[in-house]
Amino acid sequence: MPEWTTLLPTDRSSVGPYRLEGRLGTGGQGTVYVASADTGQQVAVKLLHPHLVTDERALSRFLGEVELAKRVAPFCTAQVLDSGVVDGQPYIVSEFVDGPSLQRSVRETGPRTGAALQRLAVNTATALAAVHQAGVVHRDFKPGNVLLGPDGPVVIDFGIARALDVSRTIITSQAVGSPGYMAPEQIAGGDVGPAADLFAWGATMVYAATAERAFTGDSIPAVMQAILHDEPNLDRLDGRLGDLVRACLAKDAAQRPTAAQVVERLRAQPAPPAPPPPPALPEPPALPEPPEPPAEIAPATHPSAATGRTRRRAYAWAGAAVLALLLVLAAAYPLLSSGRGEKPSAAQPGPRPATSTGGGTPASPAPGQSGTPRPTPSATPSTEPSRREPAGATPSPDRTKPPAPRKSSPPPRERRPSGQKVLGTVSANDVTRYCQSQGYASSGMTGSTYWCYGPGGTPVNMTSVCRWAYPGHPKAVADGDTCKSS
Repeated sequence: MPEWTTLLPTDRSSVGPYRLEGRLGTGGQGTVYVASADTGQQVAVKLLHPHLVTDERALSRFLGEVELAKRVAPFCTAQVLDSGVVDGQPYIVSEFVDGPSLQRSVRETGPRTGAALQRLAVNTATALAAVHQAGVVHRDFKPGNVLLGPDGPVVIDFGIARALDVSRTIITSQAVGSPGYMAPEQIAGGDVGPAADLFAWGATMVYAATAERAFTGDSIPAVMQAILHDEPNLDRLDGRLGDLVRACLAKDAAQRPTAAQVVERLRAQPAPPAPPPPPALPEPPALPEPPEPPAEIAPATHPSAATGRTRRRAYAWAGAAVLALLLVLAAAYPLLSSGRGEKPSAAQPGPRPATSTGGGTPASPAPGQSGTPRPTPSATPSTEPSRREPAGATPSPDRTKPPAPRKSSPPPRERRPSGQKVLGTVSANDVTRYCQSQGYASSGMTGSTYWCYGPGGTPVNMTSVCRWAYPGHPKAVADGDTCKSS
């Protein structure tokens, strides 16, 4: 949190509609106050020194430049809210950022490293890209104009140097900027454009990473001489960030990348190591082939089959005995029936079948014979033993026992195509962690698109999220929220 000091007796109590509450600091351009608007919003008010704008023409151009600065998108910048003039002194009102400057933080806590340094680089380069897109050149980018707010690094005071530069009434021989962060063309008095801000950005990153200036000297002329002719020491900056800083500190403005190019290259560099993703589910083990069913047991060895055949043989013998008895009784039947009546004489013929008389009247049956004809041999039961098994017998397995069912083999496992392999899916929480690794505070979704935001905002490339979530698959691609590796 920035330290406030109480108002001095010579300070005003208000500036325009803003009530002053305390001092934040005084510099070469003016004094900065903490103030409250009529709505209760806390703002920062910079009241410029009266000698910086000395005539109406310069004042008009100054206010015009401030109006231009109001159009800068609030991506990682402290938005300009208002401007005006009070008793001949111009003032600028901007968003209040509750945090120390980068210069003070590095001096008190040391240089930045790792993700903190990357987040600082991305946010400040994004701020310069927004400033340049609005047609504004900062001209005084330095560690003192980067505030470390609760939502991340924020750039302030953009456009003020240009507003003062157009009113060179009394400072025509003075370059506008801060020694140590001025580009060579600023020192030489040449045309100053967005490339000068990229030179200052590179020098600021050196200070943030090392707590030392990129160009040093015992005096301001010595520092300017080093900027014009010496190369900075970048031994403590490595990787892509070191290459970007070296490119931004080129003496020739035409050789420096734009702010948008810096942002793009910073986004492309690998993020700090993230927690390993959850392990992929193991492939299900292959099901073993079902065992072959045992061979069908021969009926001769089955106990029930042997018992059945034994019983059938016993029943067959019993049936044969009964049949033999019936045959004996049938043969003895005439003898038994003649014994009951008169004995026939020797000359009397035996019984014979009745014949018709001449008159056509049927003859009466012989004495002792029934009127019902005896059954013929064809009507007698068959002498072949019955093949029907008696009740209570155990059925033969070869007739009644169904074959043992064979277990069906499991269906063949579906094979995935030999093309892309599914690595897994990424969730909204994965996208949030990815955005945080890229320097943003969080993430959100608009329609079907994820966005990283806080501060600033950019759409999320789901393929980049997949490659971040699965670092072992640099060629991973996204299909919706599914990550695949070719």
